Amino acid sequence: MSQQILFGFLFCGALLVASASIEYKVFDFQSSCSFNESDAANWKEVSDTVRTPGMSKATFCLQRTELFQRAVMFAMINPQPNGAGFAGMRVALPQYNGATDGFHLRVRRQGQLKYWKVSLKQNSDKYEYESKFKLKKDTFEDVFLPYSDFVALYRGAVVPEAPPLNITLIDDIGLQTFGGVYDDFKQAGTGSLEIDYISMYA
Repeated sequence: MSQQILFGFLFCGALLVASASIEYKVFDFQSSCSFNESDAANWKEVSDTVRTPGMSKATFCLQRTELFQRAVMFAMINPQPNGAGFAGMRVALPQYNGATDGFHLRVRRQGQLKYWKVSLKQNSDKYEYESKFKLKKDTFEDVFLPYSDFVALYRGAVVPEAPPLNITLIDDIGLQTFGGVYDDFKQAGTGSLEIDYISMYA
């Protein structure tokens, strides 16, 4: 999907677009009035160290200079021999009542880790819904993740019979990188994900 922006007005937390495409900025990491150090502290680590053999790590912080600010997630994947391993951060997903079709992320990766994903969780549900994406190195990219591309997982394994994602029921959103235990690729090492914003688009 291409980004459709003709004229826009930026407010704290929302981008109103005068075109066929509308985006709500769920997290505007570039705006000091929308996101600060206290907001960054709300992001909590969810990595494979919740399990006994886990050895991976993730952190989340706000990068701020005199010229700009953005969020950065740093990650280290120390996978098991079969590729099992993950490192991520999670936060409550702000509620938005408008109809939306998916997420739009403006991001750049550096380091060894090519594969990342957005994970969504309803606190009362055993499933997580995830959408994976691959990034080029050292260049900012626009990543569009339609809700229809999210798949249900239980303990990392796809559950085909699970109900489709209902975004209105989701409580938490997370960013994660992973070793690839259930994928046709494997990855390990260190990397970072610089994030300008996370939007919902319609």
